Amino acid sequence: MKFKRILFATASFVLLFGVSDSMAQKPPCCNNGNPGIAISGSQNYSQLPEKSRMFIEKYFKSLNVKSCKKYFAKDKYEVELSNGIDIDFNANGDVVEMDAPDNFVFPADAVKDVIPEKAYTRLVKDGYNTMVESIDFKDGRVYEIELNVSGPDTYLFDIDGKFLTIDD
Repeated sequence: MKFKRILFATASFVLLFGVSDSMAQKPPCCNNGNPGIAISGSQNYSQLPEKSRMFIEKYFKSLNVKSCKKYFAKDKYEVELSNGIDIDFNANGDVVEMDAPDNFVFPADAVKDVIPEKAYTRLVKDGYNTMVESIDFKDGRVYEIELNVSGPDTYLFDIDGKFLTIDD
C-alpha cells in the first residue's frame, strides 16, 4: 500500500502522519470546508500600494525585488531586495521599517523621506544622516534609528521627531 504524507495544522499544533492513497483523495478541511485563515502569503510586486512601489523605484531602482509578502492580520507588506534590504510598508504604502544588511547604509534622501523632519535635522546636526542602517517605527509611537557606528548606535525619536535618547 502506498502512503502519502498529510499535514494538519491548527493554531496550536501541527500533526504529520501517513495515510493510504484511498484516504488521501481530498485535502483535509475544517470550518465547514474552509482550510483556515491565511496569515501571510506571497504577493505580486505590482499589487503593492503605489506609494510603496514609488519609494522602491525612487531609492532602489538598481536592485531587484527578491520577495514580496503580505501579512494579512497586520495589513502589512514586506519586501526583500536582491542585496538583502528588507522594507516593511503599511496598507497605505508608508514605510514602517527598513533594515539593511551589515555594513550597508541607506541613502540620506531615503532616510529623510521616511522619518520626521526634526529627527532628520538632529541626525544631520550629529553627522549621522548618512550612517543609518535601520529604521523602525515602533508601535506607531517611536522611531528607532540604528546607525553604522561604534559606541551608542540607536537614536529614539517620538512620533513628531522629538529626540528622546541614544541607546547602545
